Amino acid sequence: MKGIVQGLSRNKVRAAVRTEYGYTVIDIEFGEVSHGDILTGNLDDHGDQQLMNQTSGQTISVYTEAIQASKSAAESLLRCI
Repeated sequence: MKGIVQGLSRNKVRAAVRTEYGYTVIDIEFGEVSHGDILTGNLDDHGDQQLMNQTSGQTISVYTEAIQASKSAAESLLRCI
C-alpha cells in the first residue's frame, strides 16, 4: 500500500499518512519522514511495521496507532502527543 505524509506532530514523532482508505497514523520509532514523503508498506494494520520511505530511500520502523481514520481524527492524534 502507498500513502503520502500529510501531517506531522509538533515533535515529529507521529505522522498522518493519507491512503486510499483514509488516514493511517504512525509513531516513528526509527528514521525520519517529512511532509509530502511517499511511504509504502503495510499501512492498513496496527502494530509494529517496517515501511519504505520512497522519497528518501530509507526503511523506517513505526508503530501504527490508527488505520482508516478520518482527517479530523488524524489531526486530533497529531495534537495529543
